[in-house]
Amino acid sequence: MNRLRVGYACCARLSFDGEYARRLFEQSIESLAALDVDLVHLGKLTVTEQDALTLAEHFLKEGVDAALIQYGTFSLGSLIPIIAQHVQAPLVLWGVPEPSLSCGRLRSNSLCAVNMNAHTLMRLGRPYDFVFRSPQEALPELERICRVWYCIKRLRRVRLGLVGYRVPGFYTSTCDELELRKKIGVEIHHVTLAEVYDEAREIDQTSRKQDAEVIRAEACSIEVNDAELDKAAALYLAFKTIIAKHDLDALAVKCWPEFPDSYGIAACSTLGRLNNDGILTSCEGDVYGAVTMLIEHYLTGETPMFADFVAIDENENTGIAWHCGAAPVCLAANHAKVKLCKHSTVDGGGKKGIAAEFPIKDAGPVTMTRLGVGRNGLRLFFAGGKAVKTGAILPGNTLEFRLACSVRRLVEIILEEGVEHHYALVHADIRPELRALAKWLDVGTIDVDAKQDWRKGEANELQTSLARGTGI
Repeated sequence: MNRLRVGYACCARLSFDGEYARRLFEQSIESLAALDVDLVHLGKLTVTEQDALTLAEHFLKEGVDAALIQYGTFSLGSLIPIIAQHVQAPLVLWGVPEPSLSCGRLRSNSLCAVNMNAHTLMRLGRPYDFVFRSPQEALPELERICRVWYCIKRLRRVRLGLVGYRVPGFYTSTCDELELRKKIGVEIHHVTLAEVYDEAREIDQTSRKQDAEVIRAEACSIEVNDAELDKAAALYLAFKTIIAKHDLDALAVKCWPEFPDSYGIAACSTLGRLNNDGILTSCEGDVYGAVTMLIEHYLTGETPMFADFVAIDENENTGIAWHCGAAPVCLAANHAKVKLCKHSTVDGGGKKGIAAEFPIKDAGPVTMTRLGVGRNGLRLFFAGGKAVKTGAILPGNTLEFRLACSVRRLVEIILEEGVEHHYALVHADIRPELRALAKWLDVGTIDVDAKQDWRKGEANELQTSLARGTGI
């Protein structure tokens, strides 16, 4: 059900080189087979207006999530309005370089076709993307585009459980439910803390004991007592019950003060276990934070870290992301010892469990992301870097990363633009995907590295984009 369904068509005008267009159509289908999508096509060129209408009806019947419209040659300008009128899924115009200029005439004229039809879609007010590559060269760009479409498709179906509300004074955790539903597609389902406590009380002793042993097995050392482990087991099983009962895909949990004050333990390690299970969960009732985690996960398949940005080292151009012990163990650095500890800040620290302490893995690229609210509505902040080795320098979970930009400038941008203080960090470079995603969703961006290419080791002039997206 979650697999992306992509429509493909090759438009042509047979007064150009029709045989070339047919070969291109076959080569493109062969190349597209490498994408992890269900490919939908009619098996022939799209030449006439009736062909375009038949194609659109086929795409509708097959429920395509997006459509690739290739120009094997120049084609009738009336085809794309027919497709755009009937197919509301995202559209990508695919042009190919001219095969040869040595035969005395234009065989394809595909570039001109893409140019003309891009103008048409712009005038129709339809967002679109484009590719200008041969079938053999287009795959990386098409893979990126498909990742973005897949992310959007998944977001449109998310039911996110808001457990409690925001924690006291954290206005950065508030959300506009209807704006989120309108722009992103995420539905909020409210769960009371009373329901969580009731479910935890209903967990039988055998199940609690068995799950407490699972918790023990995940840790190298345990500095909490049996009663706290029992409460943690019951809480985890209660969350699993609630997730199944309400058909939830992710959670944003008000983790304090009620859990330590009323339930008796901090919820940190439990939230980390949910994240480790693939049930992405943000702390402190941060709905947009949870959606940011989902975005990173759907784009990469990886589990992100939910954290504060707490310190910088200007000499090393590094920043530190930290949170108090809710990271999933799948993010632990190699050879790191996972400790179950008393929470470092609850009741002054060292009094109540349970927090999971370990440093975060220190290899590969990192993208720091935040979906939040700016002066003009929803916006997407993101910056790139590379993880560096760090020890357990703070209680809880710590990730240090070297920035692609000046870390001082990063701080200035965050403070100048009033970015929320929670971020999701994933071990991947997804900045190109986030740029495309923001435009498809029509949300603003704070693109910290707009004129930097971390992969080539280049750091050009920093540019921040706050313009509203209106389509690619």
